[in-house]
Amino acid sequence: MKAIFKWGGAALLCAGGAGYWYFSGDEAVAQTRFSTVEAVQGDFVSKVQATGTLEPEELVDVGAQVTGEIKEFGVDADGRPVDYGSEVKAGQLLARIDDTIVELDIKRAEAQVAQAKAQILSSEAQVAQARASISQATANKNKADRDLARAKNLGVGDALSQMSFDQYVNAAEIAAANLESATAQLQTATAQQASAAAQLQSAQAQLESELRNRDYTRISTPVDGTIVVRQVNVGQTVVSSMNATTLFLVARDLSKMQIWASVNEADIAKVKPGQAVQYTVDALPNESFSGTVNKIRPNATMSSNVVTYIVEVDIENPERKLLPYMSANVNFIVKEVKDVLLVPDAAFDFRPSPEQVDESARGKRPARPAEGEARPSVVWRKVSDSTVAPVRVYKGDSDGARSMVTLLEGETLSAGDELVTGVSTVTPRAGAQGGKQGGLFGMNGPKRRQRGTGGVEARPGQSVKNDRPGPPM
Repeated sequence: MKAIFKWGGAALLCAGGAGYWYFSGDEAVAQTRFSTVEAVQGDFVSKVQATGTLEPEELVDVGAQVTGEIKEFGVDADGRPVDYGSEVKAGQLLARIDDTIVELDIKRAEAQVAQAKAQILSSEAQVAQARASISQATANKNKADRDLARAKNLGVGDALSQMSFDQYVNAAEIAAANLESATAQLQTATAQQASAAAQLQSAQAQLESELRNRDYTRISTPVDGTIVVRQVNVGQTVVSSMNATTLFLVARDLSKMQIWASVNEADIAKVKPGQAVQYTVDALPNESFSGTVNKIRPNATMSSNVVTYIVEVDIENPERKLLPYMSANVNFIVKEVKDVLLVPDAAFDFRPSPEQVDESARGKRPARPAEGEARPSVVWRKVSDSTVAPVRVYKGDSDGARSMVTLLEGETLSAGDELVTGVSTVTPRAGAQGGKQGGLFGMNGPKRRQRGTGGVEARPGQSVKNDRPGPPM
């Protein structure tokens, strides 16, 4: 019996200890820990972010207007065949197309020109002959007219028989007909001469066209620049159609380029011509470059119900570090203010519980803003490890992470001051055992619900609000 009582007493003692630990252990050692951020004195920059592609400022399409086989490429300043990246000068040969067929067409056109010239010479001779015939017919007609006039003066009688008179009349009529015939021959010869001249003009035009086609077999660049695209090889046949076939793309000057950035319709109103731009490229992640907005293209594109506009940004590339078609991360500078007080946006969401407010701030009620005056915001400055005090500010523009603030009269906030964004409750015993709560005999006690606080388990930039309102501020 004594042994039973002995072990029963020990069990009751253990049970009592466990109950005491269960009901009072956590509350006895619980501690509050604030999550904080710092106010900063610095420069504020508001920007619109976008992505884009680097493009040559002026890209010249060099094509072919004749059909034929690529026989050879031109050479660059180093004597090597022109290729991607070759620097070229205006008029420099890029490629030569086989001109055999064109040369045959030239010879054919030259023969047609010679034939037309011979026809002109023949027609000129015919015109001269017709004019001579007219002169002779005119003389004959004049003589016949004079003879007929004398015959009429004599009249038919003893001196002039009727037969002779009729011969004079007939001779005058024949002379007139011969003159008309010679005139018609002149008109025909003149028409033939004009036709021969037209044929010569047509043949010469055809010859000029064939000579131009021969020039087209020599593909040259119209501008100084850099070859960025070569779309043909030696031996490839170029087929000319309604549109000239593209052989090369020449960037006029790669020291000046553009970024074509896609800007969401929600942000496009913030972008203006002349606006400053900062951008980076993946190839040079540690360098930042600057540019200027040139213009906004009014035609929009839609993809997956998202409307975007293309914004052209002028950039300088004097060292040729940047290459065409690189991807760019673009920031359009909307607003920039020097040396202002900045508060992380996460600080505006925190709401403390009444017992966390410092005694010096309890019971204070801020004055109501005047009519038309902006309503101030409140941030909470850490006073101690367990208390905070309010700071009333006017919240300005935000860059997505921090906001400019202006202090209300009588408020104080300096760079480096800690502002609370959340609060959590921890126990030293749990931390000492690697995060495990140790109870009597090393057992873990049951987890208990924390007492309500405005920022329990809140992370920076996030708040957890309970049903208990904080003190009026």
